Amino acid sequence: MGTALRLSLCGLILSIPLTAAAWCEAPKKLEQIAADDFRAGLARWRLEAEDERAVVTVQNGVLDIATPAGLSLWWREPLSGDYAIRFTALALPAPVSAGPHAGRLSDLNMFWNALEADGSAPYPRSGKFAGYDTLPSYYVGFGANANTTTRLRHYTGSERRLLTGYADGAIAEPGEAPMTAQTRLHAGQPLTVEIVSRQPTASDPVHLRWRAGSNELFTRADANARLHGYFAFRTTASRLQIRDFQVLQCR
Repeated sequence: MGTALRLSLCGLILSIPLTAAAWCEAPKKLEQIAADDFRAGLARWRLEAEDERAVVTVQNGVLDIATPAGLSLWWREPLSGDYAIRFTALALPAPVSAGPHAGRLSDLNMFWNALEADGSAPYPRSGKFAGYDTLPSYYVGFGANANTTTRLRHYTGSERRLLTGYADGAIAEPGEAPMTAQTRLHAGQPLTVEIVSRQPTASDPVHLRWRAGSNELFTRADANARLHGYFAFRTTASRLQIRDFQVLQCR
């Protein structure tokens, strides 16, 4: 694949404090178990890009993704137990290479707890979105479809099941709430995202939490929850900058 990976190892990174979380029940506490400050290259990530003009760079503590088409960036380590993923994202106008989509804000997306149907790690794909339809996982598309939808899906391996979401009226599916300022991307405005995956308990049956800034947009308390697997950033025809990637565990 001809995708460029340009690396620069300078600059400073902002850290996210290991604050107490209501879902991490005492006497347990949150501890950082993995992180990437984007200073040492991309060896801990696996890139799948649909278009060879996609560019992923590391510079000044920032992961910069600029792509004209579909792209996934997989964290190579599987995640399990009661854990949280945190990072800060910045949406910028899509690059000129995106053609008719150039300049748009769109698609701060992610897979997590992804495993193949046989329980193995996700096999390499081309980066084309349809290629993931058979990959069991959870998926959030934040500001997707040119910043007109924000949705939580469960990929079962046979369908992309919409669990809940927000959408502009013309494309809203039954049961979806209207889009708001809190469910859209805003150019140049940093957004801290937190994903929580945990074993439900009698006192807290919620196994999935998804937060953008101070807003908890999604929670789920489903039977047969997915509780382990792999994480990936996902986007298309967009430019994103990511900082401060952390994995925390409640233990």
